[in-house]
Amino acid sequence: MAPNSNHIQIGFPSLPAPASTTHFAFLTEWLNDCDENHRGCDPVKKYPPPTRLIDLGSPDAPVVRLIQTTTTETVKYIALSHPWGQGHSFCTFPHNLAQHKAAIPVRSPNFPDTFRDAIAATRALGVRYLWIDSICIIQGPDGDFEKEAKRMEDVFSAAYCVIAASSARGQRDGFLRTRKERQFLQLRGESSSSLYVCRFIDNFAEHVLNGPLSKRGWVLQERALARRTIYFTDWQTYWECGCGVRCETLTKIDNKLVSFLGDPSFPSKLSSFDRGERIRFYEDLYRQYSRLNFTRFTDRPVAIAGLEQRMINNLKAKGGYGIFHDGGSLLSRSLLWRRGAEASTLNRVDFSKAKQKEGKSLPSWSWMAYDGAIDYLDLPLGGVDWRNDAVLDPFSSPGSGRNDPSDKTAVLKAMARPFVFEPVGEPGESVDVILDAGNAQGVTGWEGWKAVVVGTRRIAKGEIVPVEHRTHYLLIITALTEGDGHETIYQRIGVGYMPGGFLGEEGVQRVTVG
Repeated sequence: MAPNSNHIQIGFPSLPAPASTTHFAFLTEWLNDCDENHRGCDPVKKYPPPTRLIDLGSPDAPVVRLIQTTTTETVKYIALSHPWGQGHSFCTFPHNLAQHKAAIPVRSPNFPDTFRDAIAATRALGVRYLWIDSICIIQGPDGDFEKEAKRMEDVFSAAYCVIAASSARGQRDGFLRTRKERQFLQLRGESSSSLYVCRFIDNFAEHVLNGPLSKRGWVLQERALARRTIYFTDWQTYWECGCGVRCETLTKIDNKLVSFLGDPSFPSKLSSFDRGERIRFYEDLYRQYSRLNFTRFTDRPVAIAGLEQRMINNLKAKGGYGIFHDGGSLLSRSLLWRRGAEASTLNRVDFSKAKQKEGKSLPSWSWMAYDGAIDYLDLPLGGVDWRNDAVLDPFSSPGSGRNDPSDKTAVLKAMARPFVFEPVGEPGESVDVILDAGNAQGVTGWEGWKAVVVGTRRIAKGEIVPVEHRTHYLLIITALTEGDGHETIYQRIGVGYMPGGFLGEEGVQRVTVG
């Protein structure tokens, strides 16, 4: 039987050398095809350009320098997504800003290979302007990181394309380097044509999603906000846009789970999901984000702010700090985050040491105020009777909920009740307490705890369960400041669930949780 040519993969048995003419021609073809045929992948033109860009010059005057843009001009530029790594980083500071505006020392041995490769790739793709965070944002205490970090949605959504150094671990690694060799066998036919049996190397999940770059906290938002991205890995180059993932081997990957973050209009592909499915997706996204690495954990709120605002809009809600409020049960549900199983403790982040102004902090009820992994209490969708009056809207003040540690307007008013028994369960009892600082078993001082009950287990029709036996889902808080004529402020210390018999009915009061 003659082979069916429709079932034979067309592609390169041996991939072109990185940075070769053939390699860049291939990447250019991806861009051209997307430009011409993929409606919706175009850069967003409503955003102003980045404050600064790197001008790569022209063939006649190839001087690389930093330029200031204007808010009215439209500029075609490429943005680099890369890891900073350990040790010294090449940056723009106030003291070398004038020098970089005159000429960036790209021939210096101190200039990182990752940046040198980004310049080569941008030029080869026919684009004159490049954005690199450490060069285009002025670093240091007198820089403008605080202002520019809030514009990441603009930067990545308006970029013509994003190039990602997916296998690099730092600025010095580069990404146009020799790749792992692909093994193949050549099968010669009776005619002059040949078939090749090649090792399968198309693994976007392993090479990109689980690659070194994707472990960096900022990259989750960069990927979701980019209209299209070219990923350079140790195996091959991948392309991602709204129409899916393409491999340099000429394979196309269409994975719905992968495509959500690759959606150029994220999160528009979730519009067909019902409310519960979207909530589950966002919880999973926050779980993933909380496990990513930061050089400075004070960046944790701002590194997802643009992405979070899109999610808030998609849910038709208010929110910030990793918490949503839609006027219904969403606030209560999103407050029930818990310390991740692999985290022995969650430590509060000291925002007073941030690049930003001193004295900033996030509320204790936000998981972004801590430095470890989080999960959520496993609550059945539709299986909880929520007490929406137990916590009041913390985002009612104008401007609250923007992931800005300087914002003091987002306060949580909650109905708190005392514990009457130590919340430790006997075998077979439905009791669990997860303290943010560690294991609750044997912890003393529970007499000073208070419970904010945000929901109870829904009972089946016809089922009779006394309130003292019904499972209650709650935040656990304790006093942070006491009296002296001023209001007592409480802080969150954990979450849990237990029968109502552990909780007192007297002494219930409305308190402020900071």
